[in-house]
Amino acid sequence: MKALRPARGYTLLELLVGLAIAAIVMLPLTDMLRAGADNARFVRTELDRNADARFAIGRIAAQATRNGPMPGPIPGPATAGNPAAWLAPLQYTLQNGVLLETDPDAKPVRQSVLATSVQSFALDIPDNGVGQPVLRIDLVLVRPNCDANGVQACSTVYARNVRLGLPL
Repeated sequence: MKALRPARGYTLLELLVGLAIAAIVMLPLTDMLRAGADNARFVRTELDRNADARFAIGRIAAQATRNGPMPGPIPGPATAGNPAAWLAPLQYTLQNGVLLETDPDAKPVRQSVLATSVQSFALDIPDNGVGQPVLRIDLVLVRPNCDANGVQACSTVYARNVRLGLPL
């Protein structure tokens, strides 16, 4: 009669060595996955900021051209330099990093958020010497939790010029 041989398997030491080798191989892979996730989050944030800026600037530009040309002669310096006259009745304000559009004629008064994380906002109608007024919209958005010493910029400037009184 044959003697039974004990079942062969892996010893505890062999399993521990295999786990250690797998951990050494997986460590760089997890760092690559974490870096990829961080980059994806950064790109998503930038895309969202770009969409916010395009929406806000497009909405202001549409309001400026919606009113059509001002009645009478080409606006003088007092009106040409006053963006509020072209954007009436809507008002645009910056409060605590949020760009708001207010319609005081609506009952109740309607306030809409156009963009968040706004560092600065400016409307200007510079004298271009041609007689056709142009509205300059400047919007600076900041990235939240930005490291100013890092490689990437913390803020992005968006600007658009709109000929007033003409359709987009």
